[in-house]
Amino acid sequence: MEKRKKVIAFYKELGFNPDIGEFDDRLIAQKLVCLLELKGVDLGYPCSLYVRGPYSPDLTKDLFAHTREFEKHETGTRLNAAEKAIAADLGRIFGLKPVPLEVGATYGFYAFRYQSSPLEALRQVKELKPFYSEAQIALGVSKAKEFLYTPTPKDLEELKKETGLWQRASLKSLEH
Repeated sequence: MEKRKKVIAFYKELGFNPDIGEFDDRLIAQKLVCLLELKGVDLGYPCSLYVRGPYSPDLTKDLFAHTREFEKHETGTRLNAAEKAIAADLGRIFGLKPVPLEVGATYGFYAFRYQSSPLEALRQVKELKPFYSEAQIALGVSKAKEFLYTPTPKDLEELKKETGLWQRASLKSLEH
């Protein structure tokens, strides 16, 4: 099976209809794949860290070489139940919004791939992305933690206390 077919199946499940000519759509396409890879879904597109976060040059090549397949969801590949659940979580948590995906994937890359402490990962994200506000970073980081980390019930309660105030503040700042 060609690896892009599985990616297209994930995009289809997520309701993501990319326009490969649009930068934001290519960014979303990249970050979705990198987050899935960080979650443990082997799609065959290893990511490396660049200025706009995790990025797979191989995926970019395939996006341009097989634009029609990606844009029209041309795939015979079906996701299994576990993959559908992961896609549902990814869609519910991040949606298809470029900024939270970019920040979240970058944080996840530092925290999970490089095994940085949460504070060090946050510091690295802020250093790499000074063009995003504190609220945008806090929102992306909290989404990355929710998607990538499998917490215990006690952890969930602590996380709500820790991020609730920041999430409310970031949502209010995005309204303006």
